[in-house]
Amino acid sequence: MDWVALAVQRTRWLAKVWRFYERVSSTQDEAKAWVQQGAPHGGMVIADEQTRGRGRWGRTWFSPPRKNLHLTLTMKLPDEHPPLGTLSLLVGVALVGALRQRFSVPAFVKWVNDVVTDGKKLAGILIERVGSDWALIGIGVNVNLAETDLPDELRTTATSLQMVKGTPVDRREVLSALLVSLESWWERWAQGDMESLWQELERWDWLRGKPVTAHLPDGMTLHGIAVGITPDGGLRLRLSDGTERTLTAGDVTVRW
Repeated sequence: MDWVALAVQRTRWLAKVWRFYERVSSTQDEAKAWVQQGAPHGGMVIADEQTRGRGRWGRTWFSPPRKNLHLTLTMKLPDEHPPLGTLSLLVGVALVGALRQRFSVPAFVKWVNDVVTDGKKLAGILIERVGSDWALIGIGVNVNLAETDLPDELRTTATSLQMVKGTPVDRREVLSALLVSLESWWERWAQGDMESLWQELERWDWLRGKPVTAHLPDGMTLHGIAVGITPDGGLRLRLSDGTERTLTAGDVTVRW
């Protein structure tokens, strides 16, 4: 717990109030209950281990004890704010910036809610709305996983900072860098300053210009070229017949 207290010292307001758990079913569930009870704006729920960590569509997030970062931030939405669909991209940009500047990790944002390096998943983001004016920002970062820690089915698709750097990484430093970066990016987003976000996305958009396969929630599969992000956070996909389709949800993989 002391490492969390040290990590939040560099922010001005984000995560100044926090709850730490050694073991919890899901930081997202704990944060939702906290909001319903009266959580502060910028509060943080963080855990050493999740037993039922989840990603989008209720998928399981691999969360072994004391290896990774598992946290959820309770954020009060301003009366006027950009489309909520842009929030996961903003968190992705904040995390990519932190990892590149502090750890020299060649990370990229992968639509809609992942951070990748060398095409492998390094972090995941889950945005959930609570009521009309709160958002939960769930973030999972693979920090000190070794390849042998990963289940067989994840070894070709997931990685960690330790695997990329070749040495263990201090979780406190990762958390501190992430929170400082996200605090700054949230303030821009809340004020409607989207130009800087789009500029960063153009630099760090992993899918842009690549041939991809998209699996949609309705079961449809599309093939095309990812050509960018729309102002409300959708993925622009150019199909083989030259037409363009905007995706608001789905799983997208690169066709190498």
